[in-house]
Amino acid sequence: MAGSQQVKLIAMYFPQFHAIPENDEWWGKGFTDWDNVVPSKPQFDGHYQPRVPLNKNYYDQSKIETIRWQVDLAKRYGLYGFCHYHYWFDGKQMLETPTNLWMANRDIEFPFCLSWANETWSRRWDGMDHHILVQQTHPPTRESWKKHFDYLITAWTDPRAIKVDGKPVFIIYRPHRIEQIDQMLDYWRKLALQTGLPGLYIMAQKQYEFPNRGCIRSFDGVFQFQPFEAIYSSGFDKSSIRHSRLFKVVKKMPRRVQDLLRELREKFIKELTFHDYETVWQQIVRIRHEEGLDTYPGAFVDWDNAPRYKRRATVFRGATPEAFHTWFGKLVETMTQRHLPENFIFLNAWNEWSEGTYLEPDERHGYKYLEAVQDALQNGLNKNK
Repeated sequence: MAGSQQVKLIAMYFPQFHAIPENDEWWGKGFTDWDNVVPSKPQFDGHYQPRVPLNKNYYDQSKIETIRWQVDLAKRYGLYGFCHYHYWFDGKQMLETPTNLWMANRDIEFPFCLSWANETWSRRWDGMDHHILVQQTHPPTRESWKKHFDYLITAWTDPRAIKVDGKPVFIIYRPHRIEQIDQMLDYWRKLALQTGLPGLYIMAQKQYEFPNRGCIRSFDGVFQFQPFEAIYSSGFDKSSIRHSRLFKVVKKMPRRVQDLLRELREKFIKELTFHDYETVWQQIVRIRHEEGLDTYPGAFVDWDNAPRYKRRATVFRGATPEAFHTWFGKLVETMTQRHLPENFIFLNAWNEWSEGTYLEPDERHGYKYLEAVQDALQNGLNKNK
């Protein structure tokens, strides 16, 4: 195990709970992700919808007191840090207010890193994938790379930046979509050295097998983004269409073709998809390495994206604080066998309310998921002493 016996839980942090001009234009004045969460309706008997924050705390992330409350809560229950989603479109940035507030207030003593969610934004929630809101272009030029670096270096040189061997961690969500990614990372690493950093620690956020594994040859690590990395993995339910030859062919098609096929499917097939919570966790706790790269495990609280997709939602049946406590505890216990440079577990998520995966307290369970995290981390620490 790494030098410290402590498991460091990093929760994914979603920044769409504040209004921005673009969302005002696309979805209506004052839109935030709460506008998906609040009106959600049950899709079947016993369906836990809508999800309601404890004391109806529909917070605003443009307010520094919201961020302080979130950090205080996370620290109280033993989390190590947050991984903020970062939205960058060749110089145009969106949903950056919470991260910028964080960086501007150095008294917020809580580690963080960024995950570049480098996808095109479309009206997928409406089943209109072809309707592009913001195009992600990834221009392969030094001018574009330098523009991005100049923002990122502020986060990377922040004293609270999450690091491995002194190198700030940066995560990329879809590395296979970046043209000349090796050259981009090499350029960034050279610039980082010039600023006095010892380098960069670049990770991929792995949701499924990359169509071209060469896209991560310049990476240092990956983390298994759950629950879908488990579902898409080769050892999970071989009868699933996800393991068919057709599915693998589709995944290698251009993005616009994939979006069109998805839109056609969703137009004609409107049905819920169900997965068994414990079956998925059985795959999550298995130690599965990405060849040649540090492979960090992921975890998830729950998943139910009915607020966004309604009759096309994916729902994980059997999620309870007790089941989560059991399986997350098992995952923590595997860390002694992973031999990683840092004992990171990446959790989906701190506050993805519209996808039903959040640690923040709600009206049904209160603080039970946070208490499960605290207990599992503490038990794991005691066993490893």
